[in-house]
Amino acid sequence: MSPPEEWEQIERLYNDAIDLPADARKAFLDQACPAAAVRAEVESLIEADAMAGFSSAPGHLAANLLDQFPGRLSAGQRVGNYVVESLISVGGMGEVYLARDAAASLVVLKILRRHLIGNQHAVDRFQTEARAASALRHPNIVTVLESGESLAGLFIAMEWIEGRTFRNLIQDGNCGTAQAIHWVNQVAQALKAAHHSQILHRDIKPENIILRNDGVVKILDFGLARIAGKLRPEPDSSGASGTISGTLSGTLLYMSPEILRGEVATSASDVFSLGTLLYELVARQHPFAGETPLDVYEAIECRTIAAPSVRCQDMPPKIDALILRMLDRDPALRPSATELCEVLGCA
Repeated sequence: MSPPEEWEQIERLYNDAIDLPADARKAFLDQACPAAAVRAEVESLIEADAMAGFSSAPGHLAANLLDQFPGRLSAGQRVGNYVVESLISVGGMGEVYLARDAAASLVVLKILRRHLIGNQHAVDRFQTEARAASALRHPNIVTVLESGESLAGLFIAMEWIEGRTFRNLIQDGNCGTAQAIHWVNQVAQALKAAHHSQILHRDIKPENIILRNDGVVKILDFGLARIAGKLRPEPDSSGASGTISGTLSGTLLYMSPEILRGEVATSASDVFSLGTLLYELVARQHPFAGETPLDVYEAIECRTIAAPSVRCQDMPPKIDALILRMLDRDPALRPSATELCEVLGCA
């Protein structure tokens, strides 16, 4: 098998396996992998996916795919009503391009990778992202301009945002407490709107939140979002309404205990992820840092968390207490996004 054909096979197996529970994933790989080398590569990509967020470096999968297949579209090619300018990134699911619309304004195009058009799971996940993001019209959520199908395949066109990710801000290490609270309040406002619209993000992490140059915060990437049937607005501060089923998906460093235990995600799961991010911003230290995925897993399940005020002397007491509640291992004891907005907005 030639290297390009082998990479196409590895990519297909990776996308088929990544969202399966551990036992089902093993059974699938036992049956589907024709060679030990192919299986080893698929498993290494899955492990790299679990480690996503440990550094700002590109993930193993994205880096290898970018080396092997640097994007199939060239500058000047058309995707629907858009003209491609350049490749931004390649991931396991999609290729992301900078493009211009009919008015010559910059947009971002996300295109389902060519090998996945026949993969119903990948198509469903891609279409769910498009539906989830386009259903939300909120100043703190990236705007989906259009989704559809062209000769290039399935695509999502989104607004182009100039700014810095929260990962960049954390790495800078000079974010003031009041500023961090203001930024995270904007994220909470977006989550409140999403949860009230029956949508869970399920992958809140620094890489998926960007601070625009004018100070507006935007949530990106609804690739792991889940949409349920009719959902009542959160009636109280439990954060437990709007249960949406799903498999073990997300980024380990920001994953809630209940998801790690294989339970269904709820709005409280997004709150836990946001609490982890807020702690990291203000304390300049991740509450569940570890050298291996197992270390992180055990920390999320068992570690006693020091109050952020231990490392952040100007932390308001009510925000100190709020963060610890956001990181409570019991989802029912976490605040809802609505309560987050109320507390953070008054800080």
